[in-house]
Amino acid sequence: MIVAAMLWDTASRARLTEAARNRAHLHLCDRPSELRTLVENGLTDVVVIEMEDPWGVSTLPVVREIKADYPSIPIVLYCALSASNSRDMLEFAKAGVNELVLRDVDDVRGPLATALTEAGNRRSAMVIFEEIADLVPQNVGTMIRYCLENGRRPLTVEEVASALGVHRKTLVDRLSHVGMTPSAVISWCRLLVSAKLLEDPGHTVEQVALLLDFPSGTSMRNMVKRYTGLRTTEVRQNGGLRCVLHAFKQKLARPVPVRRVAS
Repeated sequence: MIVAAMLWDTASRARLTEAARNRAHLHLCDRPSELRTLVENGLTDVVVIEMEDPWGVSTLPVVREIKADYPSIPIVLYCALSASNSRDMLEFAKAGVNELVLRDVDDVRGPLATALTEAGNRRSAMVIFEEIADLVPQNVGTMIRYCLENGRRPLTVEEVASALGVHRKTLVDRLSHVGMTPSAVISWCRLLVSAKLLEDPGHTVEQVALLLDFPSGTSMRNMVKRYTGLRTTEVRQNGGLRCVLHAFKQKLARPVPVRRVAS
């Protein structure tokens, strides 16, 4: 994950650097133009920004520009909590900020690192989802996107249904049009997220399994084999995410048998 940040406070920069250690490549920017250049050239997955630049100018226009042209880029707003900027926070939220980190409250290593991870998850989910959005109805796509955004942890069908505000039977009905069950879609989304992590040669299968809260590396290997027919080593050799995404697309494109009603 690549993080582009524009923070003027020395202590804040230090805290962000520590939070990103071993989690992300961090680019610290001094000017809005540097930040925009990184975004425009596809050199960042997450943006971290303060309400004002080093010269006291609001960064709200920068946030709006990024969200208008690159809506899939998550933006983390890093700011102090005060009565004077509460209205500004609302404006930044309306502009499309995805995460809020409060200085001296949330910016200890754990919460700040979690915010970066969550933002990165949304970015990865968006990139993956764009590959399959045209293959499924919108109501199915909504479920898939949710499962991708939360693919680093095991989900239950009941949890997904609750998050989407529907009954689990509604999910079953919607997915019948693509010949899949809700639990299968949840598993496929976890495999897509794991395949992306497996692209990094520095990640062992056991490390990826730990990151995604699988019971063990063996458990993840078995799921990969059951759904794709491939071993994890073969997934790595055949492009990681691209390989599993191809298998999922084939599954979605497979004709669903039509039930004939007896006359």
